[in-house]
Amino acid sequence: MRNALIPLLMLLTACGSSLNSHEQILRDDLKLVVYKDGITLIEAKYIADAYLFLHGGKIGKAPHARISDGGEVWRGDIYAGVAVSPERIVSQPVLVDKITGQISWADGPTVARVALGPDPRQ
Repeated sequence: MRNALIPLLMLLTACGSSLNSHEQILRDDLKLVVYKDGITLIEAKYIADAYLFLHGGKIGKAPHARISDGGEVWRGDIYAGVAVSPERIVSQPVLVDKITGQISWADGPTVARVALGPDPRQ
């Protein structure tokens, strides 16, 4: 019985470290966002992906946004799944204000600035 638990514990440890590294990548990306000069397409991507990490849990499969121009906002259509063939999720897009960086989504809260908490490396 004990030997059967070892592979399970190894898998859980690997999943946890993968989740931590994904969160760290998102945290590092958010550090590149400069709110005072308006939000660029790539900054909107960073904001939307961090937001979905925090609030898109019911989607599962590592949700991320594909950003397009939506006029006064950046529109983030939501995709999930493996990177080589992600699937479009049937959901309203996340919207990132081009001036303030505020993000909203029909299935989540409106957030003035996305924050992932303190960096454990510091």
